[in-house]
Amino acid sequence: MMGDSILDDDDDFDINGIFPTCTDGFDWDIHSRRSQLADDFTNLCSNFYNKEMPGNLSTPFSQVCRVLGLYLNHIEGNVEDTKKKDWCILFYYKLKKDIINKYPLKECNNSKEYYRKMTEVNNAKYGTRISSICMEYFVNIDQDTSKLLEYLFEIYNCINVFKTYQKRTTENMHKFKRYIQKLEEHHYKNKIQLKSELEKIINKCEFYIKEWNSDTHFAKHASDLLTFDNWIETRKRKLEELGKITLMNSGTYNLTNTEMQHTKVIGSPALMSYATDDVTNTGISIGTHTPYFIFLKPRVKKLRKKLIKNNKNNREIMYSFDVENKNSVDDRYKIAYS
Repeated sequence: MMGDSILDDDDDFDINGIFPTCTDGFDWDIHSRRSQLADDFTNLCSNFYNKEMPGNLSTPFSQVCRVLGLYLNHIEGNVEDTKKKDWCILFYYKLKKDIINKYPLKECNNSKEYYRKMTEVNNAKYGTRISSICMEYFVNIDQDTSKLLEYLFEIYNCINVFKTYQKRTTENMHKFKRYIQKLEEHHYKNKIQLKSELEKIINKCEFYIKEWNSDTHFAKHASDLLTFDNWIETRKRKLEELGKITLMNSGTYNLTNTEMQHTKVIGSPALMSYATDDVTNTGISIGTHTPYFIFLKPRVKKLRKKLIKNNKNNREIMYSFDVENKNSVDDRYKIAYS
């Protein structure tokens, strides 16, 4: 078991920017025929494995390792700096699931150390190296989040596969539906993020039903599988139930994806600064200017709780200005502060 620290509620961890952005257009199939660069990564990964775990067959390790090497290269060369954190979250999930859990190294206490060790090996013949692009975006992913990412990854991998007509098979459709239901039943701690992801996927299913229904050659059967036995209607009903359970108390009933985008604005550094100044200078607590308080970044929420606690313990400070000062000479001159 790796010794990574576990993310908690105070950590800034948002999965809503990962899918489909960080999977779209990238081939995760370990058996795909690829370029010369992929072969170079295969050799590099094989050398690493033989050095760290001698005496074992390196092929399974090299297959997943080279895909991650190509993925890191893609991040380094094609992804904007502002988006790299989301891509690296997915990388650390895949690193832990596909490599670290199956091929642990005793001398590595956490995922970052394992990753660093991989970056230190290079293929001198071809100049190939595992990119260190995600070192500065390290996150350790707990089991709850890992399961969520697993279901989302498999769902969006199917979505990528469905771009090829011939792969809209009954087998792939059943896999797609199965992982959607697993995601739906997953007890993820952040219900708002879970609901947002399910909304995107259900919308995609409805798009498929509309588009594929008229394609009698390749997709009509796939469309039928999404509507058979009221499957899509059941998904929509369960999504509505999730909304009732998780959002009723927050006053954000039937939250939409468009509204979810406001949460990123509410949690921005500019608003955080404004809200903090608001408390310090006027005594007004954070969130009074917006109905979206529940979506403030965790660190802002924590600050607000501390301020409220301090206010309760120091009421003489809270109300220090709600007094009446009288002029010592003439009591006609009264100044009230409120």
